[in-house]
Amino acid sequence: MTQLAPKPDTGAFDRRLLHRAEGAKVYIGVCAGLGLAQTALVIAGAWLMSALIAGAFAGGEDLAALGPRLIGLAAVLAARALLASVQEAAANRAAAGVKSGLRRQALDKLMHLPSGTRHTGETANLLVRGIDALDAYFARYLPQLVLAAVVPVGVLVVMLIAYPPAALIVLLTLPLIPLFGILIGRYTKARAERQWASTSALAHHFADLVAGLPTLKAFGRAAKQAGAIQATTGEYRRRSMSLLRVAFCSALVLELAASLSVAVVAVTVGVQLVEGGLAGAAGLQTALLVLILAPEAYLPLRNVGAHYHASAEGLAAAEQVFGILAEAPEPGAEPAPEAPQTGAAALPSAPHIAPPLRRAPTIMFRRTVFAYPGRDPLQELSLTVPAAQTTVLTARSGAGKSTLLAALLGFRRPVDGSIAFDGTDLTRLDLEAIRRSVAWLPQKPVLIDGTVADNVRLAVPYEPSDPAVAKALAAAHAPDGRRRVAASGAGLSAGEAARVGLARLLLRADLLDTPVLLLDEPTAHLDADTERAVLESFEPYRENRTVLIASHREAVRAIADREVDW
Repeated sequence: MTQLAPKPDTGAFDRRLLHRAEGAKVYIGVCAGLGLAQTALVIAGAWLMSALIAGAFAGGEDLAALGPRLIGLAAVLAARALLASVQEAAANRAAAGVKSGLRRQALDKLMHLPSGTRHTGETANLLVRGIDALDAYFARYLPQLVLAAVVPVGVLVVMLIAYPPAALIVLLTLPLIPLFGILIGRYTKARAERQWASTSALAHHFADLVAGLPTLKAFGRAAKQAGAIQATTGEYRRRSMSLLRVAFCSALVLELAASLSVAVVAVTVGVQLVEGGLAGAAGLQTALLVLILAPEAYLPLRNVGAHYHASAEGLAAAEQVFGILAEAPEPGAEPAPEAPQTGAAALPSAPHIAPPLRRAPTIMFRRTVFAYPGRDPLQELSLTVPAAQTTVLTARSGAGKSTLLAALLGFRRPVDGSIAFDGTDLTRLDLEAIRRSVAWLPQKPVLIDGTVADNVRLAVPYEPSDPAVAKALAAAHAPDGRRRVAASGAGLSAGEAARVGLARLLLRADLLDTPVLLLDEPTAHLDADTERAVLESFEPYRENRTVLIASHREAVRAIADREVDW
């Protein structure tokens, strides 16, 4: 996994979400408007309730006199319920838009980063479960953050007018809530980041295990993975419970601080009532108004602290997404264009797209060194692949043959040395243009759900004709084009999947006239007769092209103009 640069401490409110996420700024404005309305309703409800109680018990008013205030209180409660519904709907809409935007930006960025630097399982977990955790941030945390900035101010103003001593007590004790919240929040953030790392490791492990199940079963090692899975999930469970304990304890601390502060206000007001400082129905209404409003001043701040824990995982995942967006793209990569319409009608119907390289190039590796995280660097290599010839790489397994082929497409970057096409360094060339000049067969061709013919059609950026697809299938001795296959490879043997990939390469070479062919173990899963037939069909495609093949097979080595071992 690529190590990201140290992340800035963005605190509880990440401004990058506003800049990166469409609709987030509008949502903040909606929250501010709803917060002001909520503050007005809180004050109005407190005044109506205190007036009702004081009028009934100290003023001796009957039901007819109290009726308007009862109706007003019911209207206030109904309005608060309506605002809560509007808030929930706005939160869900904003969260959906932000998550969609972040996923789209992250996927666009990943398309222009070197492959192999991130694990598929970890990235999928981040873009699905991780970004989904932002629901709590937008639906719970942000609205409370806005209320925490608006409601206490409005409540304090009213209390200052009604009874200044109580307002002074609230003003002095109110900072205790955010102080405790910040202290607990910093601890929680570290715990949440460790929890997210544990989740990513679990996703990584499961993805590796699923991908390697056929091999594990073949060698009778599948059952032994149960212990490793149990250990990983046990660690995940322990971290989850630890994070929940922190959340519960922090809620208790904030609740205790707020309750003690409200108790001080209640004692002060009670003493004044006993001593006659607040006499009559008006005095009782003032006391009740202060007692009802005091908890409302602390409530938003307490909720901010409580909901921060619910949003911490989403913020930790957002940090990972921003790390992806901040990475430097591969050389020559440009931002992806707007996604085209789906369906066959959206595909160009041009019969031919000329490649940027008009002739077969000479490819040079100059003292090139590749390295993988956690491993020693591969051996330094200087190699010239002659133009319009077939070169076969026969180095031992693990020496870097597949890495060399991937590097020519920009999927791997050397840590030292350089790669050149006809003397021009690859970093100075348009990488997208180079890729359009290459037909590539990896060791494990990627498949999609559909027919064999659908998989072969992926070779070109337009809809190829059926005769062209049939020609490629026949040349590769691939299965029937109508056969259904799954993205997992179900429906094809390893040899058949390799021949589907070869048919894809031949179609691309035929229709795009690519001057460079790269093949990684093209006949590894074929029997001798099929291998011989495939190589005979491949012979015409080698003419006037620079062909680089990684293989140990004798039949493949026999067709080479040059053989390289290191």
